Amino acid sequence: MRPFLFLAVASGYSFIDSIEFTESEASDSLMEKSGSKGEKWMELHKALSSTYEALPKNKNGYLDHQAVRYVLHRLFVQRYGWYIKGLEPNGEDWHHKPAPGEGSKIQDWVPSFLQNLLEDKAHHDGLDLSELVSLAAALEDLVSHEAESRLKTAYQIHDVDISQSMDRETAEDIVRTWYVGFLLAGNFSASSPDEVHQKKNVFARKYSDWSHADEWLANVEKEEYAKRDSTSSSFESNLKTVSRIGQEYFRFNDQECSALKSTLKGMEGKKAGRVRLSTFYQKSLYSHWRFTEKADYLRKLGALDESDPKGQQVIVTNYMMARPNCLEASGLYAVCCRNECEDLMGHLEGEIKASRAEPKRVAELVSKLSSDTVAAPRELSPALLERLEQVAASNGGEVPLHGRLFAQWMHHAYPRECPYPHESGTVSPQTPDEWMKETGASDSSASKEEMRQQVESDVCAIDENGKPKGAGCEEAEDLPWSQAEELLSQPSQVEDLPQASEAEEELPSPCSLDHPCDGSTQPMARTGFRWDALAAILSVCLAAALICDYWYTSVCSRHTKADVFYVNTVSNKDLACKFSLCRNALAAWALASLAWVMDLLDTGIFACSMVGGLCVLGAKRAGDKFGQKKEMRKL
Repeated sequence: MRPFLFLAVASGYSFIDSIEFTESEASDSLMEKSGSKGEKWMELHKALSSTYEALPKNKNGYLDHQAVRYVLHRLFVQRYGWYIKGLEPNGEDWHHKPAPGEGSKIQDWVPSFLQNLLEDKAHHDGLDLSELVSLAAALEDLVSHEAESRLKTAYQIHDVDISQSMDRETAEDIVRTWYVGFLLAGNFSASSPDEVHQKKNVFARKYSDWSHADEWLANVEKEEYAKRDSTSSSFESNLKTVSRIGQEYFRFNDQECSALKSTLKGMEGKKAGRVRLSTFYQKSLYSHWRFTEKADYLRKLGALDESDPKGQQVIVTNYMMARPNCLEASGLYAVCCRNECEDLMGHLEGEIKASRAEPKRVAELVSKLSSDTVAAPRELSPALLERLEQVAASNGGEVPLHGRLFAQWMHHAYPRECPYPHESGTVSPQTPDEWMKETGASDSSASKEEMRQQVESDVCAIDENGKPKGAGCEEAEDLPWSQAEELLSQPSQVEDLPQASEAEEELPSPCSLDHPCDGSTQPMARTGFRWDALAAILSVCLAAALICDYWYTSVCSRHTKADVFYVNTVSNKDLACKFSLCRNALAAWALASLAWVMDLLDTGIFACSMVGGLCVLGAKRAGDKFGQKKEMRKL
């Protein structure tokens, strides 16, 4: 487990104050990226296109909220090892909602806020590929802004102006200050160069494996300086260095994760990817590894398997990616052990190029797909093939690649790479502090006495030869299996089914991660496309009515002899006033329509204004006819 050292104080310049964004800043970043299609945008488009094509779409052909979170989570984990807060794959919030007045430095509201902005602008539910790329680019841009803000804080601590050029030694000193703040999740502050040097020396002595972390940074700096024409550094060149640290730190972190995985693998019993809780604690008691999380906390994290009545077991993959092993490097993301299953899923999506496939096709691809601990090609066991057929049978004969059952099947096929997918709402990836605050516990770690008690009470504990100590403790090799299915998104069926009646449209949607079967009966929302079509029809109707009214005013009222007699009694001024009103109404219609087309006017307001115009015009026409007949009787 990664040890953390907190050095923040109440005074001085603090990195923790450099990680907040306002809605206005987030919105500006999105608008900037929506209108730009430069090299970075094209790079993200290429990275997202294959996964986008393979994901299920809603009935209008867009990715819904859960699918957008899934694909962006995959993108940032694969590119930078970032677990963006608010893009959690299981739909759970990583952070509690702050109480009124409590405040929060965590920016987990940003992804949903930006997605809602895009949907409002496009007038439809969900995102297309271009909008998805813009959202990804905006999130990257916000991360870059945060890195820049923290670098400015480092300049302030060292009392250096950002416009000032400096030698390499000074630049490396400032970058290391930024790096320490990064490793301490922003919990680092100082008020002067002397204070920051003193604190960095303390950090270097107490931070586990600092020598390797500092060596990795030195290599990054060396490569950055090799690209420059001068040995002097500017704020812009230092910003490139710290941005690269944020984007590539996961490569260094992977080395620690590999060591953790190797250690846990060596502690397994007969079940692949499982470690008895007693063995887990025993390793902590008699080695440098700190496997100390309480069973209740492991359960909340989704890292505890209690399917075997003979003993609790730690799920290796779920534990490795759990929050205690993450570096909370940013207000926007955490650096965790990478989900190796994402790479396997990416390969399957690239080969299948669809959201569903025949079980035979899936089995063929998986049998040829190797991982860190699974060799290929291999012959899948009859039990695995049978489970795959069960997944298909539960979903109309095909295997949905983005459902809970297939994720569970992948956990069985790759138990040390793919995490076990718990049912929605049963787990929550909380930090130790969040769990303690929720439960009222004084500590998330078990005491040595509690760990010894767990080890001694387990009659089926594994001895030094890897065999259970007690009699009748033979451990089964089968992993647990649950038939509960949850789909990432309900696939569109508009092409294959006749149009539903209005009553059918109001039925609740099928079970999915966005709409779990929890007894709620909320009707499906009307799509933005239908509102746009209705607004357009109303606009055309009002335009036709206005044109007819103008024509009727100028010509139609003269068709009969009686009408001619009536018109002659009307002053030229009254007639000119009528023509002016018609022209003004047409101009108002044209301006409103133009504002709506340019997304400057909400669709609902525009539609209501068109209805109001038709009502006013109808009332005017009826009033004119009544007034004409009344005047004729007088004459």
